[in-house]
Amino acid sequence: ASCRPADSAPLSLAAMLAFVQRLAAFGGGNVIPPAARFLQAGQSSVTRFAEDSDASWGSTQLAQQVMTVAAVCGCIAAAQRRYKDRSHSRISMRYSKSRSYQCIEHPTYRAKPGDKYRYRVSTDITPEWGVYPPACPDRVVKYGTVVFKGTPGGKEYYMKKNTRMVSSKMAESVGALLLDCDGTLVETERDGHRVAFNMAFKEKGFECEWDVKLYGELLTTGGGKERLTRYFADYNADAWPHEDPPSKDHPAIKELHELKTKLFMDIVRSGALPLRAGIEDLISKAMAAGWSVTVCSTSNEASVTAVVETMLPEFAADIKIYAGDIVSNKKPNPEIYLLAAKELGVAPMKCIVVEDSSIGCQAGAAAGMKVIVTKSIYTEDEDFSAASMVVSSAAKVDFEEDVVSMLPTIELV
Repeated sequence: ASCRPADSAPLSLAAMLAFVQRLAAFGGGNVIPPAARFLQAGQSSVTRFAEDSDASWGSTQLAQQVMTVAAVCGCIAAAQRRYKDRSHSRISMRYSKSRSYQCIEHPTYRAKPGDKYRYRVSTDITPEWGVYPPACPDRVVKYGTVVFKGTPGGKEYYMKKNTRMVSSKMAESVGALLLDCDGTLVETERDGHRVAFNMAFKEKGFECEWDVKLYGELLTTGGGKERLTRYFADYNADAWPHEDPPSKDHPAIKELHELKTKLFMDIVRSGALPLRAGIEDLISKAMAAGWSVTVCSTSNEASVTAVVETMLPEFAADIKIYAGDIVSNKKPNPEIYLLAAKELGVAPMKCIVVEDSSIGCQAGAAAGMKVIVTKSIYTEDEDFSAASMVVSSAAKVDFEEDVVSMLPTIELV
């Protein structure tokens, strides 16, 4: 007992107690005071234990170590309990969904007294508070705001202002003129294609010749290769020199049609086929009004291009051509007209078709377009009941009165 450091235990506990109290002074909060009280009680117990004459120095040191470990464990337990309480507080729960990118202490996201009144919005035309002008025919109070409606202008006002709906000038800029080639631009069928077919037959050694009447019957079939197939299958099977039946994809039919196309282009470039009356004037007025102009034909594309470049050289650069096998189904199927409308970006109801044949008229009508028929030599007696207008030539068609008036408009009543 005389050699034991009797004051070592109380001094060690006293030093720890002083450290804990200093830690509390720097913001330990609710975590430190319980530990300080625990150490104060431990200091008194160890002091009494050390003063006991029966207590050995080793027992005193053991008591000191036990009390020190217990104090540290108490601090850790208190800190964990405090952290658990903070993580489940109402404030943190309120912003738990946005904790990853928002600070819960930011004043912007803190509720303030009176906010529920400040941010309330009336859902009725009558405000919840404040005084607003009463509702009148030209104004209304909605969501706490006065909305001035203005004075109704009436029919005359809207007829004058909304020119886009009722004026033909605005409609002109969004229209499209779609023309057939053979028989519409030029009288190519009798004195052009028919003559070229007969020349091709002679060069290839076929004992065939299409007269004016026979070619008129074959014109009810769209496409040159299709006409050749029909002729060798239905009209003159003995003239077909091959064992396999004729078809539009047969090499002999393709070769014969290619030769015919070359001969036809020579006829066109020679200037022997004049442009039909009124066509040039119609195209000129359409382009001047901002319309898109295209040529849609079942003939070979090279033939159609030769006609446009030769007969309409000043407009050729601005005229788009859809011809030949660009579509799988020929007229009277509307596929070629629907393709042209899609490529131009113009609705079918704003497309006007100019045709000369019944199958062309059916194709345009089936595409949902208005059709103007200019009868040709071979189509005078055909059925044009689906057409919107039937004339003998384009010279009798007035662009402003006849063509533009076919576009749909909204009528105010």
